Amino acid sequence: MSGGTGAQPSMQLTDDQRQILRDINATRPVSDEAANWAVKAGYAAQAEDGDIDLTQAGRQQVDSSSL
Repeated sequence: MSGGTGAQPSMQLTDDQRQILRDINATRPVSDEAANWAVKAGYAAQAEDGDIDLTQAGRQQVDSSSL
């Protein structure tokens, strides 16, 4: 199986992408671009008031990167 360019929860993340997820998890501010990437990739959900939180897939990425 070869990975395409589409963002899927099973894809390998870059160090920058992992940092974005760690920042969201720790409730540190992230750029709009970073937040949009995380939401489109399925790793985060954004509320109408702008709050962002990791989805289960995002939490799994954060948990697996800290092993």
